[in-house]
Amino acid sequence: MYLTVKQQVKHLSKEDYKNIKHLCHIAKNLTNQAIYNVRQYYFNEGEYLNYEKNYALLKTSNNYKMLNSNMAQQILKEVDGSFKSFFGLLKLAKKGKYAFKDCRLPNYLPKDGYTTLVIGFVRLSGNKLILPYSNAYKKEHKCVEITIPPILLDKKVKEIRIIPKANARFFEIQYIYEAECIQRNLNINNALAIDLGINNLVTAVSSNGKTFIIDGKRLKSINQWYNKQNARLQSIKDKQNIGKRPTNKQKANTRSRNNKINDYMN
Repeated sequence: MYLTVKQQVKHLSKEDYKNIKHLCHIAKNLTNQAIYNVRQYYFNEGEYLNYEKNYALLKTSNNYKMLNSNMAQQILKEVDGSFKSFFGLLKLAKKGKYAFKDCRLPNYLPKDGYTTLVIGFVRLSGNKLILPYSNAYKKEHKCVEITIPPILLDKKVKEIRIIPKANARFFEIQYIYEAECIQRNLNINNALAIDLGINNLVTAVSSNGKTFIIDGKRLKSINQWYNKQNARLQSIKDKQNIGKRPTNKQKANTRSRNNKINDYMN
């Protein structure tokens, strides 16, 4: 089976953050190029432009050359998967098994946006992830080294995803690794009753009489602090008439709250 470990990118230099952000933007550009090719081929020919043909059109483009070949190919494969889903739904719609109005072509990403970097061929150097560059990108940019979580040191990492958050102000890395599936001998006659609450997050009792309680006050405290801070920041934003989008401080506040909750729950 496959499991995922998440890591918040921290303690990198400004140049390192800038390079990751730049690569995520190039990945977005290549994604839009790939989407454009498939959409235009469908509009003009009424047919599906598959991965191989799209790859032949894009392998000499600047955006493709600036990315590591494995990263670039992963992007084309993800675009290909999106369109396969669309054409699959289209076939169902023609058979009357799906609504045509719900068959939507994959759309473009924002012009000034970013998208996920996918590393499908993983090479780790000890406890470091060295972000793979293309030869063209390597000539002008310093390599980025990220210390991986210790839990992964003896694991076989199959895929790494670098996800831009809050318009690439933060980055989350997902390490997907292979783990042995443990078969447990469970007694199907046993049962566990669970009552969810606020101060007591979980109150549970088993059919054999054992009980336990998981404290929920910590989560309650985290959310109360978050709501108080967010209300203060929202009040400042409203007075300054900044707009509807959350400010950078609000995004940082939300990120901090989410990280604390994830740590507590996991």
